[in-house]
Amino acid sequence: MLTRRDFITHAVAAAATAAYSGLGASAPNQIAQETGARLRTFLDGTLVDQARVTEWERRRISVAAARLSTNYTGLLRGELDSLIGRYKIAVDDIAIARAALTQARTMIGLDGIRDLVAAEISTSELGTRAALAASGGQWAISTAEIVSDRGCASGFVDWFTRAKDTDDRTAWTDACPDHYIITTCPDGRQEVVEVTGGAILASRFFVDYSETDSVAVPIDPAYPLTIAGTAVLASGELIGSVCHQFRDEPEGGFRAQLKVAFPAAVPSLYISEHQWHLACEFSNWITAYLR
Repeated sequence: MLTRRDFITHAVAAAATAAYSGLGASAPNQIAQETGARLRTFLDGTLVDQARVTEWERRRISVAAARLSTNYTGLLRGELDSLIGRYKIAVDDIAIARAALTQARTMIGLDGIRDLVAAEISTSELGTRAALAASGGQWAISTAEIVSDRGCASGFVDWFTRAKDTDDRTAWTDACPDHYIITTCPDGRQEVVEVTGGAILASRFFVDYSETDSVAVPIDPAYPLTIAGTAVLASGELIGSVCHQFRDEPEGGFRAQLKVAFPAAVPSLYISEHQWHLACEFSNWITAYLR
């Protein structure tokens, strides 16, 4: 008998498969084409070609497509390809791939996605609790910086806050293929279901931007605008925090310093890969703001 979940799986498979298709308009210069802006991304203080950020996103799209279509063999293969970059992945189908993932997420729905990744979340929570216990209250920080030659710090912070307050789910989830659910709860917290950088399993947590006392990332006084908050499991354990800071640049535009705190015992791969996650999502959020 065809179950509701089977029907949804088959229905979204075609949409998710479009993420592999290699069709669509050229993407490496998409930001400049859409906004007239140039973004520069720095990881560990080193400038990286923006095309590499786009390539990272494209590799993660293939992973997300496999997960949403429950192609678990493809999911594991995609994870390996994404982490070690074994194959050259074309980046000329980003717009179509994003649209396909949006369609798939919409068809599955929030409850469907929660059901789809429930087993992953249960397993990842066990790993998170083990990492917390082994970390002894210490934290490791994943950091990325992005400089835009257009816009201003206050404008972006206002856009970001408005998107959260209005629960603009498309803006949140479309920014990174590893975002499965980002939605604002009635209490103002954000429910997040995502695969953090370097992880293979999805995790679920809640970000509270009104709770800053427990944020593990020191405030940098060189950046006057801050978006910070804590991340907790559904059961309430503190598992990390975010501290994103912004300032206008003297020559125009603005700089974003983006930091996420993880339990110190997580593998170093998580910290380095999450830099790319940050670079991807904030590049796309800044682009959305500048449109």
